[in-house]
Amino acid sequence: MSALPYDGAPDYAEALEGWRVWRVVERHGSLSLGSVVKPTLWPEGEPLVAACLSRRAFGWWTWRRTVHDSPAMACECGIYATSLGQLGPYLGDPLPRDAVARVLGRVALWGDVVECERGLRASHAYPLSLFVPGEDDDPPAAAPLDIARRLRSYGVPVKVLPGRGRDALRLLEPERARSRR
Repeated sequence: MSALPYDGAPDYAEALEGWRVWRVVERHGSLSLGSVVKPTLWPEGEPLVAACLSRRAFGWWTWRRTVHDSPAMACECGIYATSLGQLGPYLGDPLPRDAVARVLGRVALWGDVVECERGLRASHAYPLSLFVPGEDDDPPAAAPLDIARRLRSYGVPVKVLPGRGRDALRLLEPERARSRR
């Protein structure tokens, strides 16, 4: 990751770290990390910059996108991260149709950062490390080793975990302890 573009004064002196789950999507022959909730794909080699994707009614006849910096206190927008223990619900859901796999990992958050009920929302983020379950509860369309190899294009460490996605939280406990130091 090279220079990190951000025009405002950051909320914290250094990036904060959290955990998240991504869906892995194949586009134009390469794999991309995608949000499990929104249609957002994470770019390789540059930060993801948050944009509000919420729509609000401005009258009974129309829905429009709100226009504000993300994350905003009065909105739910932003790039989310949480603690490792909060990822369980995202690991048990069936894979979306467009996903070839599900991965989880640590993410750096910076810029404007808002603390929310179960974690953080930020204006800028980039993965720090990725973990590919060796077997998923919902079988992936590609082999875990191939997924890990192809996700190295993000320039971060990628490891294959033994076991299923639902076992990932237990398997990553030592990793969580190391990241706290």
